[in-house]
Amino acid sequence: MAHRPLYKVVIKHNIVCAIERIDGAPALEVPQSKLEVSAQLATNNQLNGCIDGDYYFEDAKLAKNFAILSLDFVKRLTERTLQKIEDRDFSGEFDWRNPHHGSS
Repeated sequence: MAHRPLYKVVIKHNIVCAIERIDGAPALEVPQSKLEVSAQLATNNQLNGCIDGDYYFEDAKLAKNFAILSLDFVKRLTERTLQKIEDRDFSGEFDWRNPHHGSS
């Protein structure tokens, strides 16, 4: 039985680093819906404080759309963080922690 091609989106440091076609890929569990892969992304963010990981797809278009979704997710977190810093009055207590990121 020939293995089907898969497409892998590689995310490191919350940045999409690669979208790769994997020919002859072994049988892997691949999310079957946008909801499943979005849940995987959200779970990684909750557990690790980032969306880093390898995400597999059976279709190149789905892989591309997921890469765009991932970058948009990080963009929105960045925009909210920027707004919180811009709105913060640092004349009193100076310490600030990003509420959208795990503690470091």
